[in-house]
Amino acid sequence: MFIHVVWILATATTGSYSQSCQSDYKVDVCFLDPVKGEGDPPVQHFFYDWRTGTCLSMMFGNLWDQNEEQNRFHSEDDCNSKCRKGLRNECFEEVWEGWGNRRIEKGAYNSSSMKCVRIFWSGNEKVKNLFNSEDECSEKCKIPDLGPCAYPFRTDCRHGDSIYYSYNNKTQKCVKLHPHQCPTYGNGFYTMRQCYQRCGRFVENKCELPIQNMSFCGTPQRRYGYNTKTERCEMFLGCEDSGNNFRTPQACWETCAKPSKHRCTQRPDYYTTIGPVKRYYYSINSHECKSSRMILGRVSGTSNLFYKKEECEDTCRSTYKPDSDDWE
Repeated sequence: MFIHVVWILATATTGSYSQSCQSDYKVDVCFLDPVKGEGDPPVQHFFYDWRTGTCLSMMFGNLWDQNEEQNRFHSEDDCNSKCRKGLRNECFEEVWEGWGNRRIEKGAYNSSSMKCVRIFWSGNEKVKNLFNSEDECSEKCKIPDLGPCAYPFRTDCRHGDSIYYSYNNKTQKCVKLHPHQCPTYGNGFYTMRQCYQRCGRFVENKCELPIQNMSFCGTPQRRYGYNTKTERCEMFLGCEDSGNNFRTPQACWETCAKPSKHRCTQRPDYYTTIGPVKRYYYSINSHECKSSRMILGRVSGTSNLFYKKEECEDTCRSTYKPDSDDWE
């Protein structure tokens, strides 16, 4: 369970073990945070992010003492082999049918979408990401990739006073367990935040996820996420990852809010640029609240037109402010 990961991490980073057994203790590098190091030019290597259960790329300094225990690997395959032992390397191979005239129905794993897909194999033996069926693909790739997130809770138990959250792979939601429901195989977390951080990458609709950094973030930058409570895109500091996280506000608005016809995604509600009245509108391309002159300037409250710039900024250019309720 997640508590075991926390204990391992605390032990690895603080060295909280007795002096007598230090010589027998070996740090599990998979549970260390990566160290960027020094030296130019930087090189792209990989590290294991225990928060999400994935191997990620990062730019490291080129001065690296490889005898030192670090969460750093030359390739994604090296990282997977060390820290994701239950997952086959072929699961990360490109989905490819191969060259040839034969069309044999098979299964393959798309590691980007985390789905098993049906393909028609050409008979080319160079294709590695290949399974006899989608069920075999799921057994050998998808379930190991899901890790603890694949397992349901059990009900023939009572977990006491502790509060646990568990990921439901069918509904793709983290849920709070009742006292008679117990987590299995590590699919138990002390907070909703930890649950979505570990399992949120398997949620297909990223707009429904809480706004948070899913993975290790060395240099936070301006990112944008969709707040389901306020029903708008909001800025936060983070890094690119597999969660409710967009590089630009335009990408966030158009992905998550356009279907609801949010006023910030609509065309500016004016027809002339001359007149005695000054009003404001939100430009989704520049992410700015701009002014325009018009004759009447009627503000309906549902279109992309505002009386004041402050009102436009509060509606379309807000900053995410997390509530404690977000993680309950």
